Amino acid sequence: MEDRYEIRGKIGQGGLGSVYRGYDTRMNREVAIKRISTGGGDPETQAESTRQLIKEAGALASLQHPHIVTVYDVGTDEDGPYVVMELLSGKTLDELIERAPLTWPDFREMALQTQEALIAAHELDLIHSDLKPSNLMLIWLPSGKFQMKIVDFGLATLAKSQSQEELEQLEAVFGSIFFMPPEQFERKPLDVRSDIYSMGCVYYQALAGCYPFDGTTGTEVMNAHLHHSVKPLQQVRADIPLWVCDWIMWQINRSPQDRPESARECLSVFLQNDKNPNPTMSLGVAPALSAGPRPRLVIPGSGVPQVRRPGAPAAAVSANLPSDPVDQPAPVQTAPQPLQPPEGFKPSVHTSSHDLRAPEPTQSMQAATGPLTAGPHRSVPTRQVIAGAAGKKKAKKGLSDFGKVLIAALAAVLVILGGWFFVKQSGKKHDDKVLKEILQTVSLGDAKEVSVDKKKLGILLNGAAKSRDETQSRSIQQALVLAKAVDDTEVDALIAEFATKEKLSVQAREGLLRDVLGQRKNAAVLPVLMEFAKNSKEPAETAAALLAARSMASKEHYNQFFQIMQGTPLDEVRAAAEEVLGDIILGSVKKDAYADQLAESYEKAPNEAAKQSMLRLLGRCGGAKARGLVEKSLTSQNRGNQAAAVVALGYWPDDSTFTMLLEFLKKTWDNQLHDNAFDSALRLATSPGIAKNSATAKSVWEKLAPEARGPGEQGKFIRGLSSRDEDWAIAIITGYTKSQNASTAELAKQALEEIAARKGGKGK
Repeated sequence: MEDRYEIRGKIGQGGLGSVYRGYDTRMNREVAIKRISTGGGDPETQAESTRQLIKEAGALASLQHPHIVTVYDVGTDEDGPYVVMELLSGKTLDELIERAPLTWPDFREMALQTQEALIAAHELDLIHSDLKPSNLMLIWLPSGKFQMKIVDFGLATLAKSQSQEELEQLEAVFGSIFFMPPEQFERKPLDVRSDIYSMGCVYYQALAGCYPFDGTTGTEVMNAHLHHSVKPLQQVRADIPLWVCDWIMWQINRSPQDRPESARECLSVFLQNDKNPNPTMSLGVAPALSAGPRPRLVIPGSGVPQVRRPGAPAAAVSANLPSDPVDQPAPVQTAPQPLQPPEGFKPSVHTSSHDLRAPEPTQSMQAATGPLTAGPHRSVPTRQVIAGAAGKKKAKKGLSDFGKVLIAALAAVLVILGGWFFVKQSGKKHDDKVLKEILQTVSLGDAKEVSVDKKKLGILLNGAAKSRDETQSRSIQQALVLAKAVDDTEVDALIAEFATKEKLSVQAREGLLRDVLGQRKNAAVLPVLMEFAKNSKEPAETAAALLAARSMASKEHYNQFFQIMQGTPLDEVRAAAEEVLGDIILGSVKKDAYADQLAESYEKAPNEAAKQSMLRLLGRCGGAKARGLVEKSLTSQNRGNQAAAVVALGYWPDDSTFTMLLEFLKKTWDNQLHDNAFDSALRLATSPGIAKNSATAKSVWEKLAPEARGPGEQGKFIRGLSSRDEDWAIAIITGYTKSQNASTAELAKQALEEIAARKGGKGK
């Protein structure tokens, strides 16, 4: 990878690659970096897969669609291909619908945005092949409107390049089986209709709160897809237009030829039906079964239900109802809830109706103006001036001296205002020109600094405050990070004053605090940031100020951040303060003092959330006191305390707690806690203290291997161990090549080939 990118932490792990939080040193911005495995096989095949991946990622980079994650860069190095993307801050759809299903207005907006994204991608021949709620990210705009972004189009090339045998082995890796089209289980080629099916499954879950094709095992879920065992959505969800239920069921038809031919057609039918101001609503009750097929689409104004889309063959009207329909409705378990901007955002301007139509004319108004013209746009005739009962015009009188003076004065005022407006407009044009020139310099990518005086700095700050374009905002923030004064302007002080004093949107203020001041790292502005964090009423802005201070904080500031972490009732603010405290502890050579203070405060903590933060921080301290509290929490009945203790053990300064983690892994039946504990054990296994000693590492990895449950944890284990070249590591990985799970066996083979390639051998 180029030296311009720094890896700053791991965000997540998928079957086909890992995602890292990174930093682009050239463009001075945080990014997401995805490492993608192109699979095993001979070097020529792997090289071709890499070439295709880079080609398609390059196509996606040129797409620049508002509802698809932006790709900045793509390349390859000794570890394989990687894609550099924008780092999104928001929530995935699965996190949102876990709380409650979507309301109809929110779903309508999501459907429109995601269909627009699919149209743009499919017209570039980009197939996602892994659409699911966790690959749909929702971010909030300053207006309070949400914006959907589809992520992870990096799987597109792999979906088209795999053989049928490889697809069978990797079916669990390609995405959640709850959203896979039947042709993917049958190892048939995928096309745009496969994405349409997966998106239809996403829509179903978003409205119903449950999967359309479900089961207690993977085999049952697969069979549900293959046999089309699904309840019609109208049986599951009430209060939405009935045509929406049919529209979604159309997308998840068993056979691709019975689905929309393209996302363009899918959106077109949606828009056509959405024109109906009074649609028939779903009642959440199963309709009476008839001998004929169930109508799919109701086209407004047609007078009769439409069974197929325009131009579709008659064979495409099969309703594909489940063989054993349920008589009683299956309502969603949680009432639908509207999506709201996170705490700290101003109320959305999109949730209020703004009726801009002219008011209905009153009787007196019509009498004065005459009748209004018919039609959708009413125009009001010019009012007639009536004089007296006889309707005669008044005689025209000359202006008095006072009137003349008044007119002259008004004319002078107009001249002054006109001059002021002209000067203001000229100044605005000048500022726009300066801003454009600065951003052009930054866009070249090799700028090391941006020379500014007080005037130019003001132009940049005003641009940051007013910009509503995400790309432009990033460029302005980058220019501010690189800003260097050519006069006596105190750049950091002015940015800090502007960011904390001016009236700004939450998004603009967050950017100036976290992404500008946090990157400039001038400790002189730390008091300003702490004062702002203390007094701010917006949680997101408070957290941004604390994270900006993270790069400047030292042990002298520990107590300030601790008081915030302990006292705040807000999770977002507490998490930010905890991150800063963790960095301070990790940078200290005397961790015992922090452990003593945390242990004492733990017993007096005002709430469970504060206690759990302290437990996680104790893991960075280590020592006897920390161990005692963490061990006690690990065996408690409080699941939150158990989860915090598991995380703490993963950050322990040495390997003394590894055995404790192993015992917990053997005993717990909670899948989420087991997964968290396994991640902590892996973190310890790959830590420098263990990794640098081959004998210790061998013992740790051999003990951890039997605790890997299922393909997910086994995949993490194989990837973690594949960085080692010792014979014992090869022997452990070789054991996984005989796994009954095809994806695990395939990943193990790939890992062995990578190790062999590193050691100078050839893949087998």
